[in-house]
Amino acid sequence: MSDRDHSKSQPASPFLVERLMREARHRLNGAEFASEEEFRDSLPDFIQEGLPAGRLETLREDPEELAQELAFEAYEAEDEEAALALVDKALLLDPDCVDALAIRAFITSEDAGELIVALEHAATRGENRLGEEFFAEFMGDFWPLVEARPYMRTIKHLAEVLWTVGRRFDAVAHYENLLDLDPEDHMGNATLLLGYYLGMGEIQRSWDLLEDHDDEKKAVFSWAWVLLFLLTGDEDAARDALDHALEGNPRVAPWLLGMEEDPGDSGDELPPFVEPGSEDEARLCAGILGEAWEAAGPAQWWLYNTLVELGLIHPLNEEPDPEPPVAH
Repeated sequence: MSDRDHSKSQPASPFLVERLMREARHRLNGAEFASEEEFRDSLPDFIQEGLPAGRLETLREDPEELAQELAFEAYEAEDEEAALALVDKALLLDPDCVDALAIRAFITSEDAGELIVALEHAATRGENRLGEEFFAEFMGDFWPLVEARPYMRTIKHLAEVLWTVGRRFDAVAHYENLLDLDPEDHMGNATLLLGYYLGMGEIQRSWDLLEDHDDEKKAVFSWAWVLLFLLTGDEDAARDALDHALEGNPRVAPWLLGMEEDPGDSGDELPPFVEPGSEDEARLCAGILGEAWEAAGPAQWWLYNTLVELGLIHPLNEEPDPEPPVAH
């Protein structure tokens, strides 16, 4: 269950800021912050001080917060046995601890069907705890509210499993819900949803999503534009988009053309954070967009022949195949 960050430039735990915000609220009698940035700006001394060594002891009189801290530790545990022991303690303190319920679901479920039921149960418990008034008041602004994050994490876990077992429409609906809750997309759901839309042939939804969430620094968005322009028959725009995509990360192209090992079969797991322009980013991009590019055979041939003409890849034959018409 380890969810640790392997990048030296990042904090040891992905939950560090969330823990700090919870600790600040605990110490300051329920203080809320409009954003992580406001928290960082208003409490520099607190952040420098960090989490107290005796944090667990300070939470003894707050069972729900203590259960959440144990769930964080379970996410970071070295093995499933240790994680499950922490989860059991958390659920004794707070049977509705959503993160603990989700972790237990992954550890104890015998198959995907059982896992889906368990995650749906965890999500429902989280939704009930937040309540209808919470959703009505904070819709579109969930991320700054730390009590909402376990629910959002669980919905994302559920969406990932649903997609894996082929329940694609259900998975997409959950990702769309997450973007409604957090339009600024702090969890990176837009890139995954984009890959799913394209893989399902949802051209208009893909276009709308790109217009709303395009980040020129991310290879996934750049290479998605290339494919989307080809699928809509605009080769001139696709050529311009290709220049931009190659400038950002040219390593993606061989993966999309099937010239590299399937990223899903790679023995090395991707780190939680990838550097723009890196091989890891290329693998990540291929993992998200690969199915859509593979399904668009004419687009793949267009990309192959264009890269051959640019001298960026060697032709498979002495005479490259003629460029086929792009699907309109």
